[in-house]
Amino acid sequence: MSTIQPKVILSEIEYLETERNALEKSEYYQGECFAMAGASRRHNILTLNMATSLNLHLQDHPCQPYATDMRLYIKEHQHYVYPDVLVVCHESAYADEDMVEDATVIVEVLSPATESYDRGKKFLHYQSLTSFQEYVLMSQEAIQVEVFHRKQKNEWSYQALTKPEDQLILDSIQFSCLLSEMYRSVPFVESSVS
Repeated sequence: MSTIQPKVILSEIEYLETERNALEKSEYYQGECFAMAGASRRHNILTLNMATSLNLHLQDHPCQPYATDMRLYIKEHQHYVYPDVLVVCHESAYADEDMVEDATVIVEVLSPATESYDRGKKFLHYQSLTSFQEYVLMSQEAIQVEVFHRKQKNEWSYQALTKPEDQLILDSIQFSCLLSEMYRSVPFVESSVS
C-alpha cells in the first residue's frame, strides 16, 4: 500500500539558508520549493547573447544586468525566482549580495516546461515590482521575441518581433539590438543570421 508524502513547507528564512548552500537552484513560492531544470544549449546561447549585449550597452550607466544566478524576491507574493536575465537600476533594489527585490527589465528564454508559467503567474507576479517596465520573452524554437512595455500600472503594450532585421527596443534603458545579434550562433538559425 502506498502512502502520500506530505508537502514540505519551508519558511522564507529556511529556504534562503538551504538555497545558499545548495548545489542546484530552486525557486520558492509561498512555502514550497521547486527545483530548476538544466538549460538547453540554445537557452544558454540566447541568455548569454542577451546578457552580453545589455552589459556592453550599460557599461557607463547606473543600471546593471545579471544573468541566471541573481535571485529576485517578489515580496508581495512570497515568491523567489531566478530570471534568465534582469536589469537592476536602483541601489535600493539590492536585498543582499545574491538577491534583489526589484528589476526594471526582465528577460525569460521560453522552454516547453516553463512557457505557460513565464507567460502566466510569473509575469503577473513580476507586475507587482515597483520599477518593472519591460518584459521580454525569447523563443528557442524560432526567431521570435515578444516584448511587453508598461504604459501604466496595469496597462501593457505588446510587440511581436519575428525577423532577423527586427529591432528589440527597450525604452526604459535606451537599448536597441537586432534580432540577428540576439540569435547569433543559435544552431537552428545560424545560416539565416550569419
